[in-house]
Amino acid sequence: MKMLSSLQNFQFKRLKKIADNRFNKKETEFIIEGIEEIKLAIKSNFNIKKIYFREEMPSEFKDLVNSKIEIFFFKKKLFDLLTYRKNSSKAIAVADKKSYSFNDVFLKKKSIVLILEKIEKPGNLGAILRTADGMNVSGVIIVDSKINIYNSNVIRSSVGSIFSLPIIKSNKEKTIKFLNKNKINLYNTIISKNSKNYLDVSYSKKVAIAFGSENKGLSENWRSYNAEEICIEMNGKNDSYNLSVSVAIILSEVVRQTK
Repeated sequence: MKMLSSLQNFQFKRLKKIADNRFNKKETEFIIEGIEEIKLAIKSNFNIKKIYFREEMPSEFKDLVNSKIEIFFFKKKLFDLLTYRKNSSKAIAVADKKSYSFNDVFLKKKSIVLILEKIEKPGNLGAILRTADGMNVSGVIIVDSKINIYNSNVIRSSVGSIFSLPIIKSNKEKTIKFLNKNKINLYNTIISKNSKNYLDVSYSKKVAIAFGSENKGLSENWRSYNAEEICIEMNGKNDSYNLSVSVAIILSEVVRQTK
């Protein structure tokens, strides 16, 4: 048993650096915190390189770990310095990041593709991925965004759903080419004189829904493409929902129609 207890230990210092979101973007590895999240990553065939446990290995891991995964144990006080959720987290894993392409999007006769342009907030992205996984979305395309997909806040708020979905970072031109090639109908969430209430629109076959950033919404450039414009009609005093809520509302209707 490799029990680690020193702040000066190389393993501890390395984990602190990878866990720091300021440096994580440049790393090829990332941190997964939490038993359920690690289990989902393993089941989704992420390359788990090391797992660090808080003093002992939970019984459910004994059948999941293999000889290729290095196992370490931290003293509780040291382990808790590395975690966000403190007592509720009993394991931390180090895994290789995955890079997806459009070829990883598995399309069926009825598929939903989610497009997120210039998304900025990791917590929003995580919540959206959790919804997308629950709605059985075929893939998520992140357009013109500098967001770090493997930010710890994304992983935490997605509750591990980030591991279940192909997430492609691209630009508008390549995304539209992919949609046209695969005959996917595009719906832009945008407020204009041409916008229809999302409940009054028919979604059929292969569908892509495009959402804009939290602050500015979908950019004007998307209007030059052949797409229907949809919106959510607000009945209160506020003029919009949070982005992750808007995604959930519209996706639920799309799923209902395309089942």
